[in-house]
Amino acid sequence: MENIQNIKSRIRTINNIQKAADAIKVISSIKLASVSKIDVNSLQSSIEILKNTLSIVAAEALYFNELSESHWIRRTEGKKLLVILSVDQGFCGSFKQSLVDSASSFIEENNSCYVEIFGKKLSSINRNIVNDNSIDRNIKSRYAIDAFANKLKDIIFKYVNKHGVHEVYVLCGKYKSAVLQTTKCIRILPITIKDFHTFNTTEINTSRLQLMDYLLNRYLYTLCFDIIREHLLAELSVRVFAVDKTSRNADDMQRELTLLYNRTRQTRITQELTEIVSSSECVK
Repeated sequence: MENIQNIKSRIRTINNIQKAADAIKVISSIKLASVSKIDVNSLQSSIEILKNTLSIVAAEALYFNELSESHWIRRTEGKKLLVILSVDQGFCGSFKQSLVDSASSFIEENNSCYVEIFGKKLSSINRNIVNDNSIDRNIKSRYAIDAFANKLKDIIFKYVNKHGVHEVYVLCGKYKSAVLQTTKCIRILPITIKDFHTFNTTEINTSRLQLMDYLLNRYLYTLCFDIIREHLLAELSVRVFAVDKTSRNADDMQRELTLLYNRTRQTRITQELTEIVSSSECVK
């Protein structure tokens, strides 16, 4: 027969688990709602406009011999950087494993690539990281997407300028629906420059190189912002779904344990009454 005290202890444990799951669900839902409010169409339109403008200005600079092929428009293969957007918190087991599998495949195919990991859940991946104590890889504050986008942009520029990286890829989450998320690997650099053979007129009054630097900064920032937005959307959706399922499972377990507790308690009472009655009969 099950011990009543053990059942009580298990019920208390389930109650604590349910409270924790409900709290995580509320927090994640609030953050998910905040990320979902971002205007995706405007953001992606801005990315496309910046990319096209940058391509035109760079092509014109190349045409007028003001620019040779630089690190961010290089057409030949070179050193690679893989940036992995991971997770810091739990309840994302399958999502994290998808990131691990995708990252492992990329690293296996590109043995000499540098790897930057944001988030502690993928810290076990073997990687070739250039140590730089000035870089904060903790993404607990990543819900301030603008600050995190700037940080990610700075990481990319650091590897391009200091370590001769020619190709930059970002591995992140891909949002499909509230219950289905996958991963994707996006190439950030180099940027494909359109080939223009003639320029009849030019209306650019400032230095083309300065303009390209400005456009490249805005383009990478906006693109990083969009990547982080979708990654967080996928991660938070996974977490909300997981803790909701945990909460429902805790409800089921609590009902089963409560029923078991009542049955055990009633059996114990019946047994004690039977012993009392039997003792009374013996006295007679």
